[in-house]
Amino acid sequence: MDRDILETEGFSLIELSLVFAIAVILLGVAFYSAARMRQAVLAKKTIQEMDVLADASVQYYLGNGAWPQDAADLRPAHLSPEATGINPFGNVYTITGGVSSVTISTALPKGLIMSENFGSEIVVQNQGANDLVSVTRSVESTAWGLQYDKKNIFHQ
Repeated sequence: MDRDILETEGFSLIELSLVFAIAVILLGVAFYSAARMRQAVLAKKTIQEMDVLADASVQYYLGNGAWPQDAADLRPAHLSPEATGINPFGNVYTITGGVSSVTISTALPKGLIMSENFGSEIVVQNQGANDLVSVTRSVESTAWGLQYDKKNIFHQ
């Protein structure tokens, strides 16, 4: 009778623990990857918002002869009333006007944006745990009209 109990088929506690540990590790990797992908999407949205703010700032300059002080100056004529001056990560967009250009900057978590990925208009400066990302737009740059021709980008 004792022999029948010892010969029964099934998984041991060690085998079940090993399978559970592997499943937990795989879930952890999947959640980490999903979080990084979400941050990358939010970073691209931030760059798009900075581009819109830069274009709206140039339009504001052409209409008023001065650069806007913040995003509130751009509403409602150049931005939608729902647009805020805060990026998806909760940091404020800073608008800095120069003689003939405007710079839009904001802080993003470190390592999400690289200048090479977005072109020469994007400047990334490391500031500890965050990166300061800036877009500069001049009044003349709005008239360029970029055109894509196979692998080459040229000014019209």
